[in-house]
Amino acid sequence: PNSDGEIPMCKMTAQSDLSVEPLQLITATYSDVLLTDGMYCDDVPCLHKCKLENGIKMEQHSDSSTQLQDAGEKLSIGNNNGELQPLVDGGTSSGASSSGVAFEKRNIVEVVNLSVSCTATCLPFSSMLRDSPVAFPSKQLASPITRQPIGSFGVITANSQDVDAETNERMVSFVLAKGELLKGLKFDGLLYSDLPLLASDIPYFTPEEEEEENLEEGIHLIICVHGLDGNSADLRLVKTFIELGLPGAKLDFLMSERNQSDTFADFDAMTDRLLDEIIQHIHLYNLTISRISFIGHSLGNIIIRSVLTRPRFRCYLNKLHTFLSLSGPHLGTLYNNSTLVSTGLWLMQKLKKSSSLLQLTFKDQADPRKTFLYKLSEKPGLQYFKNIVLVASTQDRYVPFHSARIEMCKTALKDRQTGCVYTEMINNLLRPVAETEDCTLLRYDIFHALPNTANALIGRAAHIAVLDSELFLEKFLLVAGLKYFK
Repeated sequence: PNSDGEIPMCKMTAQSDLSVEPLQLITATYSDVLLTDGMYCDDVPCLHKCKLENGIKMEQHSDSSTQLQDAGEKLSIGNNNGELQPLVDGGTSSGASSSGVAFEKRNIVEVVNLSVSCTATCLPFSSMLRDSPVAFPSKQLASPITRQPIGSFGVITANSQDVDAETNERMVSFVLAKGELLKGLKFDGLLYSDLPLLASDIPYFTPEEEEEENLEEGIHLIICVHGLDGNSADLRLVKTFIELGLPGAKLDFLMSERNQSDTFADFDAMTDRLLDEIIQHIHLYNLTISRISFIGHSLGNIIIRSVLTRPRFRCYLNKLHTFLSLSGPHLGTLYNNSTLVSTGLWLMQKLKKSSSLLQLTFKDQADPRKTFLYKLSEKPGLQYFKNIVLVASTQDRYVPFHSARIEMCKTALKDRQTGCVYTEMINNLLRPVAETEDCTLLRYDIFHALPNTANALIGRAAHIAVLDSELFLEKFLLVAGLKYFK
C-alpha cells in the first residue's frame, strides 16, 4: 500500500501488432566468459594467442620475447643471409651485433619464461572447457591426466541453480590472482594453464594391466646425477613424475650414488666414478639399451658432460637421447652477481679444500685456457643428444643465470682479461650443436613463487626448488618435459 493506504494495481495488456518471442537462455563458452579478464578465445586474436601461435608454428620472424614453443620444432635465429646471429645478454637474439659473442643457429630453440607459480590455486584447465557451455553437464568430464572431474572448476556462470556460489568465487579469485601474478612479473610470459595441450595425455594410473613389455627392443636408460653435497635421492621426484607420466615406456633409472660421499673432489675423479657406475649397471642387469638420457642438477651436469668425453663411453654415444640440465653451471661461477654467494663458496672451498669448487671458479690453473672447464668445452659431447634442455632461474643465485643457459653476460663483455675466454667457451659448446641437424637446444626460464625467507634471499630456495617442489616438477614435466623422454 502507498501512503494513502491504497494498493496500486498493475494491469497487463497484449497488443496484437507486437510480436512476442520467448526468451532464450544463451550459454557462453569458457573462453568467452574469461575474455574480459584478459584471456584469449579462438575467435578474438590477442597478444597471448599470437605468441602461442608463433611458438607452435615457429615463425621465422619471432623474436626471443616471452613464448613457450613446441619441442622438436626449430626456430631460425639467423638473419636473412643465413649468418649466425650473436646471442647477447638475457637470451635476446635480435639483429644487434656484438663482437665475440656466442651465436645460435636454426636448430637451437629459445624457450623463454615458462612462468610457474607454485601456489595451490594454480590448477590445470583442460582445453575441452573452452568449447563447453557454461552450464554443467549431468556427467562431468574427466581430466585426461588425473581422471578427476573437471567440470566443477574453471567456469563462471550467472545461473546459481547449476553452479554453487563457492565455485564461482574460487574461479574469480583464481583469475584475479593470475592477473596480479602476470602484472608483478618483470617479463611477459605464458602460464601453463593458458596452454590448450599438455606434453602427455596418458593417465597416471591405467585401469588395466598392460601386456608384458617386449624388452628385446631395448630400454630407455635415464641416468640421474645429483649436485654438490647431494645424494642419490635428490632427483627422486623427477623420476617419480616421469614414471607416472609415461607408464609402459620401458624406462630404467640409474640414480647415481657413487659420488655422494665426496662431491668436493676433482672433476676427473668424479667422472671416473660415474662412468664405472654406468657401465657396471648396464652389465650387472644385462640391459639392452635403446636410448640413454641424462638428468643432472647443478654440479652433476659438469660430471655428465665429462663422462661423454671418455673413450669407454664412446660405444654409447649413438644412443644418447635427452640431456635435461637443471641449474647447471656449464660456464662455471666466474661472473656470479651475488657477492654473498661468491664469498660463501670461497669459504667453503678453503674449508673443504674442494678441487671442484676451485675448477668452477677457473682458479685451478693460472692460464684460463688450461682450466678444466675450458678444456671440457673444447671436447665433443652435447651434439650427440637429440634434445638439450637447459632449465634456469633468475632467482637462483648459486648458479649464474647465463651459465645455466650457456650464453653471454654483460659483465663478461666488459671484462677484457677473461671475457674473450668466456666467449670462446660459449662458441666451443654451441658451435657443434648448431652444426648438427638432428640436435635441438631448448631453454626454459623458471619463475618460482617463493616465500620471503633467508633461503630465498640468498638464492638457495630457487636452486633446490627444481628438486623439491612437487608442484613445479609436475607442472614442468606435464606441460613440456615429458615429451623429451618419449
